[in-house]
Amino acid sequence: MKSDDFYERNRVTHEIIHAKRSEICYNLITDLITNKINCGEKAKILDLGCGDGKFIAKFGKRCEIFGVDVSSKAVELAKKSDVNAYKADISCEKLPFENEYFDIIYFGDVIEHLIDPDFAINEVVRVIKRNGFLVLSTPNLACWLNRLLLLLGMQPLFSEVSTNKIFGRSGSFPVGHLRLFTYRALQEFLAYYQFRIIRTMGAPFDRLPRLVKKLDVVFSRIPSLSSIVVVVACVNRWEG
Repeated sequence: MKSDDFYERNRVTHEIIHAKRSEICYNLITDLITNKINCGEKAKILDLGCGDGKFIAKFGKRCEIFGVDVSSKAVELAKKSDVNAYKADISCEKLPFENEYFDIIYFGDVIEHLIDPDFAINEVVRVIKRNGFLVLSTPNLACWLNRLLLLLGMQPLFSEVSTNKIFGRSGSFPVGHLRLFTYRALQEFLAYYQFRIIRTMGAPFDRLPRLVKKLDVVFSRIPSLSSIVVVVACVNRWEG
């Protein structure tokens, strides 16, 4: 199954805009717009993997909003939300924007889906402004619950061995995760590609039983153990 075919399915097109991690990212982006972005015109924000565009559309009154998604269906839905949306596979296709174009790039729960995250992050470096910010969220392979599941011989959360069904643990349906990061791996990955993390937060995973979810909220205070890691990073460009 090709990646664009997989993501045309309705159930993976909609942004998870009601999840706690999306709330955290929304607040972080709002803070950046209010306190960090200094420009005489509207800030330009890009949502990579924009889905139906409902998340980035929240910033439409204050910013110029753009989106990119591999799904044609998602792009059409995003355009209906007044997002400047484009279809592209960011694992292998260059972004249709000029160098140093965006003040903020939102990379929410997308990097784990990519065949070639290195290609994608290089494109992020190219199109982000010298004083711009990257807001990124991704599942944490080494979260507290995965450490327990591995001890029990079960498939870790967020990892999948099939595009049709979840095997090795309970779960609803595969969502296409290919690259899972620990917090340490994410730090090293971003540093290698010229980013400096300036803020890190943990977020809980919403699809857990009630009792486990309460524990997950507690562990989300420790990013290295949290189910979801959220970072704000700025680019360190080489001079000359």
